[in-house]
Amino acid sequence: MKFLNGLAPTFDLTYDDVFMVPSRSAVGSRMEVDLASDDATGTTIPLVVANMTAVAGKRMAETVARRGAMAIIPQDIPVDVAIDTVAQVKASHRFYDTPVTVKPHHTCGYALGLIPKRAHGAAVVVDPDTNVPVGLVDTSDVSGVDRFTQVREVMSTELLTLPEGHRLARGLRPPAGRAPPPGARRGRRRVAWWACSRATAPCAPPSTPRRWTPPSACG
Repeated sequence: MKFLNGLAPTFDLTYDDVFMVPSRSAVGSRMEVDLASDDATGTTIPLVVANMTAVAGKRMAETVARRGAMAIIPQDIPVDVAIDTVAQVKASHRFYDTPVTVKPHHTCGYALGLIPKRAHGAAVVVDPDTNVPVGLVDTSDVSGVDRFTQVREVMSTELLTLPEGHRLARGLRPPAGRAPPPGARRGRRRVAWWACSRATAPCAPPSTPRRWTPPSACG
């Protein structure tokens, strides 16, 4: 990087003080750029999350790891917690995000505190004994009720679950010439798909579907 017209600032600059001017490059596509580090860490983008307790937690480490970066676990947490965090991050799926999960007996207030921890805006309700998805709640489900209401009373049970690696698991798209009705919620189904990859029992189609369902949803 260089400053135009040979100028050199005499004071420190922030992002608001400068403007990046595009210049000609021999790179034909951004896909041709290799940002992998050569320090044997395995990162593919030069990004390291600071070792701050409020920043570099398990969720942050898991998220940036999927994109080729790395996070430094804070040094002021107990060793056993750090070991458990690293193990959980390494055991996470390389593509599918780890959903927020709650049990049917958990309160809506408890779910409301967990849902913002993921960008999905929803939490998967799993059976406490089998860990199989049995329902789904989003922010609207748990916001307009008493905080002590159990999740089982407001959860949606119309789940469309797909096995890991299914061709539709990367996004919900309707067949050619057909669009889902306004009531179809992509976010709910996508979270259910991620949960399905972590379930211990085979996936099954919804028993009484009332929303648009793509063909071969579980085939």
